[in-house]
Amino acid sequence: MKKITLKHLIWLVIGALMAVQIVYGFAWMVQNIAGFPPFGDSTEYYNLSQTLIVDEYRPILYPLLVRMADEIAGCLPGVEYQTLLYIVQALVSLLSIYYFVRTIAGALYKGQLTAGRYAGIVYFTLYLFCIPMITLFNFTVLTDSLATSMMLFMLASVTRIFKNDCVSWKDFLLIALSMLVEYLIRADRLYTCTLFLVICFAVYLVKRRSRAEIKRAAVCMLCCILLSTCLASAINKKTQQPGVYGRISTSFAFILLDRVVWPHMAANYESFPDEIKEIVSFEDAVAFDSHNNNVMYQMAPLIVEQVGEEKAEELYLEMAAIVFDTQTKLVLFEIMEDITCMLFTPVTACLARHMTISTSYSWNLYCAKTITPKLAQSWYAYYVHSFLVMFILAGLYTLYSLIRKKSFGDVAKKLGPGFALCLIITLWFSIGDGAPPNDRYALLHYIIWTFWAAGTLLYESAAWNVSFHSVSHEANLPE
Repeated sequence: MKKITLKHLIWLVIGALMAVQIVYGFAWMVQNIAGFPPFGDSTEYYNLSQTLIVDEYRPILYPLLVRMADEIAGCLPGVEYQTLLYIVQALVSLLSIYYFVRTIAGALYKGQLTAGRYAGIVYFTLYLFCIPMITLFNFTVLTDSLATSMMLFMLASVTRIFKNDCVSWKDFLLIALSMLVEYLIRADRLYTCTLFLVICFAVYLVKRRSRAEIKRAAVCMLCCILLSTCLASAINKKTQQPGVYGRISTSFAFILLDRVVWPHMAANYESFPDEIKEIVSFEDAVAFDSHNNNVMYQMAPLIVEQVGEEKAEELYLEMAAIVFDTQTKLVLFEIMEDITCMLFTPVTACLARHMTISTSYSWNLYCAKTITPKLAQSWYAYYVHSFLVMFILAGLYTLYSLIRKKSFGDVAKKLGPGFALCLIITLWFSIGDGAPPNDRYALLHYIIWTFWAAGTLLYESAAWNVSFHSVSHEANLPE
């Protein structure tokens, strides 16, 4: 006789939910292995790979990888270059997720990982790997997959550094190498990830009391940050050619044009001084408000062409001041809305299917549906709704534990660095960019929140041994 407890039931139900998502994910991958989702940046990266001439917006590494895949595919009849790229990106993604999950599991179970727990780690890895947006961007010619993988390697190493009593140079080396790759494929991460590492290392030094350990850790931390940031900056400076493609350089004034003025130019047009109206017509203002891409490719070039870059900066600031003064509450509300939507990306993805929320998620889903529309639609709907159920249950359990003053939150604590990095990335995009939240830039959010929701239920339920049924045969249940 073997009793089935509430713990076993939860494991079986969540395991079944995971199995469905894994089947969905691999079915989609098999049918899309040679596809080419219609992202505009994908075409740009291929064109850059042919010349290897990049501006300040595109580091050199990803075009170089595309170039290598293209040349190898040329030697393999019938094989598309993107297929080779997808395979590499998917394998790196799978390895990074496994390393991250294994590290968190090791921290939760204090290194006592049995064969059964290793099997669970592999299973949980496949589940996270088959989150629709993770899988989609593994199968696109874009930097987002590799960038997310590098952040997972870094987060796992940060977790190991905080967990271990002794400092290991291997963890710092992995952080340095993963961040070097990160900075060479995504220019903006040089700021967000470096800030995150500085904060983490400062917290670590404050928590550790041993002088000898602090000295050694401080040296490793300094070398880690300097190696990745300085080397990446040197390579980018050597390989990038600012302005070569005529794009407007990012500045504080340009950010305000993007974040504050867009999409409120037409509504405030009459409040602008004649100097601006002589350059920008009302029709131009209406066109500007219609799409966020018009900040870079319509309005900024129009003003720069008329008055020059230095004067344009002054006009950006003047327009931003007018818009903010007349619509302060609206601008602040939009910023807070974007922060909330992006920070809780998986929840937003579900809610956006049932209510009007200003996001760019629908375009990414459209790209996932180019070859297998029904499969992608069904898979995406299944994930966001099953996630929301687990998210609500994990949230209710957390609330119950708070009220009852019970010990809880081990999974959330171990995922703390991940949540912190998600917050920094969210603030970077939400405050510095007026475009609606885009889950392409929040792939890490999908992994961290899904890990928390499912992981909390699985880990915390281990103590729920309430028996409600028994069977006469020996059920093969995890211990």
